[in-house]
Amino acid sequence: MTKTQLIIGGFILVILATGAFFMANVVIPPEARFVSGINVILFAIPVFWATVMWLGRRDAVLLFGILGVLALAIETSAMITGFPYGHFGYSELLGYRLFGLTPWTVFLAWTPLVLAAYGIAARLVTGGRLWAVRMILVSIILVVFDLVLDPGAVKIGFWRYEGGGAFYGVPMSNFAGWLFSGAVGAAVLEIFTFFRKPLLPAPAQLISSTFFIIFFWSAIAFFSGMWIPVMIGMVVLLMLAAYYMRYRYAFDDMIVYVDEANNAIGTAPKLAAHDGDTKRHRAFSIFLFNGKGELLLQQRALTKKTWPGVWSNSCCGHVMLHGTVVNAAKRRLKYELGITGVKLDVILPDFRYRAEKDGVVENEICPVLVGFTDAVPNPNPAEVNDVRWVDWEQFVQDVADPANGYSPWAREEVELLMDSDGFRKLVRSNPTP
Repeated sequence: MTKTQLIIGGFILVILATGAFFMANVVIPPEARFVSGINVILFAIPVFWATVMWLGRRDAVLLFGILGVLALAIETSAMITGFPYGHFGYSELLGYRLFGLTPWTVFLAWTPLVLAAYGIAARLVTGGRLWAVRMILVSIILVVFDLVLDPGAVKIGFWRYEGGGAFYGVPMSNFAGWLFSGAVGAAVLEIFTFFRKPLLPAPAQLISSTFFIIFFWSAIAFFSGMWIPVMIGMVVLLMLAAYYMRYRYAFDDMIVYVDEANNAIGTAPKLAAHDGDTKRHRAFSIFLFNGKGELLLQQRALTKKTWPGVWSNSCCGHVMLHGTVVNAAKRRLKYELGITGVKLDVILPDFRYRAEKDGVVENEICPVLVGFTDAVPNPNPAEVNDVRWVDWEQFVQDVADPANGYSPWAREEVELLMDSDGFRKLVRSNPTP
């Protein structure tokens, strides 16, 4: 994790602890029920983002919708029939109650927890034949989560069980119900992933919302003097943190394998994927010009696995599974060169190449983008050893000679750009080359 991420995370935890203190010590008036709705939405945002990065926007929305409706159905069933949690009732503090029974916030409140539990189970128990083991593990994990959540919720008055219960007002039937609902949620996720077949492993970021949720309710338990939920919460937080550090991967560090028609067929970590027989994958290449008609060149960092120290065009990189070429290019420009706000046009959408150096192969479908800027580059030393602006016409001549040592993809790209009507039109429409 970066220093910025740690600072932001720490700030969020301070806010949550402060909110927990007041919720545990101040009676919440009914007119403040909108605050709970806002909190539920905010808690759900991190896991929704992680789900979008994992499955794509359409499937993420679909999955959230299915799990949300399922949560409402199970909760409403329990309120009417007592199954599976036992008889209980919601107060007005969780927002508007649909049909006078279940608050709308339930639609988003359960989903982050079941996605976190499933994400953990999917990484710890792999293999299609072990689906039943994953379902059991998801149920157990959810019960552990609820041992922290439910006592605080009852104390604050979010809901009440008929006749109370032995565990800080929570009956054992509630935890049995969580075993059941967890198994149902896990079954839905097993079926969903079986048919949708995600190409990325379940990301550790799926636990992000749950980490903050568990911290918040552990803090409420602490300020309420409920020490068993506090201790359980602390253990859960430590285990979630350890899991995150062990299984986290950066989404933009996963390259996308493709077939001949550029259909995604798999993913792999970037460094491990580049070897003597690198499979075809998605990438991009950028040419940046300034107002003088000069092209920005970069010398690749000396620590690069592929083409270290070689001079090439302005910037190159890989496209994330559910991302676009233009967004990937803008993100990489900012990361490598500190340049933002550049309009990029895809000039060679179908460029592809294969090249080898020092036993390492590049094998990419690599659209070429062109942009114009007078921004001063601020190179990232982990990626770029040096930069320079060069005269375009002179570069066209220099790069054509392999003896000058430019990257092989830049040599091919320049040749194709010079033959491109789209490039010539773009050049004429800008006050550069």
